[in-house]
Amino acid sequence: MYIIIAGGGIAGASIANKLIDRKHDVVVIDKDVDVCKDLYANYGIVTVNGDARKIEVLKEAGIHRAEAALGTLYLDADNLTFALLAHSAKVPRILVKMRDPAYQEPYRVAGVSSICDMSSMFTNKVLIELESPQIKVITTIEKGKALLVMFELPKSLPAEGIKVQDMVKDPAFATDCVFAGVMDEKREKIVLPRGNDKLYPGSKVFLVVNEKGLASIGNYLKRMEQQKGQGT
Repeated sequence: MYIIIAGGGIAGASIANKLIDRKHDVVVIDKDVDVCKDLYANYGIVTVNGDARKIEVLKEAGIHRAEAALGTLYLDADNLTFALLAHSAKVPRILVKMRDPAYQEPYRVAGVSSICDMSSMFTNKVLIELESPQIKVITTIEKGKALLVMFELPKSLPAEGIKVQDMVKDPAFATDCVFAGVMDEKREKIVLPRGNDKLYPGSKVFLVVNEKGLASIGNYLKRMEQQKGQGT
């Protein structure tokens, strides 16, 4: 896939490096000539030194053959301009990093297909991990209506493990959730568990859940820890 990234900062450089590892063709646009030199010298990333808000710079980067455009510039106003120009060039997929939620609708109007809401992601992550430290937020889904989370089953769990179906039948466990995957010492990769599969102490469980279900999972894990303290 031919991908153009506006901005060679931490976010843009990191994404570009990962995309190149996955065999995509990537061009990064940045106004700082030293940033462009460093990206090429350190990662072999092809760069265009210029302003991603200018159509002539985008043409030099090959915007008319781009299959995706990513806006990682610091200011939303700059990402919005980049998105509008990419949309006018008929780039099929436009993704941006958003700092200010007030730009959400303008981004949609500009043809942006995917928005990474940095503010909401940070807020949700902090609140959840402060109130339920056992649970780690991976990402938010549909403006926080659902979350992909991960938690590790306590070492107090019996060594023989617990079946997935028995866990979800427990009234204390969340009813509104979907198992996205499980990873433990016996598995070298994340797998989608079936009802009869067992989870073991230390298993990492990935769930898609809403806020109500999140509270239930937090209480369920706390109960497990309490049972450990009581020697049950």
